[in-house]
Amino acid sequence: MFPEKNIDLLVVSCDSYSDVWDVFFKSFFKFWSDCPLDIYLLSNEKTFDQSPVKTIRVGRDISWSDNLLNGINQLKKDYVFLLLEDLLLNQKVSTAYFDQLSKWINNHNPNYLRLCISHKPKNFDDLVGRIPNKTPYKTSTMPCIWKRSTLKKILNKSESAWDFEINGSKRAYEFNEFYAVYKNLINYNNGIIKGKWRKTIYAKTKEYGLDVNTISRPVMTSFEEYLYLLRKCRSVLFNCLPNGFRRALKG
Repeated sequence: MFPEKNIDLLVVSCDSYSDVWDVFFKSFFKFWSDCPLDIYLLSNEKTFDQSPVKTIRVGRDISWSDNLLNGINQLKKDYVFLLLEDLLLNQKVSTAYFDQLSKWINNHNPNYLRLCISHKPKNFDDLVGRIPNKTPYKTSTMPCIWKRSTLKKILNKSESAWDFEINGSKRAYEFNEFYAVYKNLINYNNGIIKGKWRKTIYAKTKEYGLDVNTISRPVMTSFEEYLYLLRKCRSVLFNCLPNGFRRALKG
């Protein structure tokens, strides 16, 4: 039996994405019904009335980073597990594997642990690898666990999530102890791209619990979906490059 988790789970959102909340949590509880963490949803003024989710309201929507800073200041535990509201889980989450990672965090006190594979980390131990100190997308918003005090230092008010991944990664160069798993804890599909539902997600309304009669945002065209998949392939190829090349390309 592992000790009590020193981690809160925070779904990062805002009121303009409230139409996605029900779909997100349907997929979340479908694939992680025994999640052992306290679960919070970040919003501006709206609430999501579904147990066991607790809403953290931060007021006026200034920026993604302002919302997140205000939200994590209301949490109490040392670590925060971040999920974005448009990442729809598509495979069962292993609580046993999560317990291993939680125990590892208790023992190693990392600043950041990425929970999905993007590029291969340097070998550290049998469970996780080390992310190079200077690397593009060091502060990726893929599912991850942050030391809350470190995240507060790296977040910069007025930045978008995309700014945080680019500029925040450079600010994170001065911090060590960034790690990533060798095997995904979280498997997901991006549900929304640039404010639009992905066409392939919309085509599986029953699978994702989408109600076509209440969808309030547009759906990507076939051409937009094709361009997205091309960009995704380019990202996969980019992550296969050695870290030095990746840094040179990103500047």
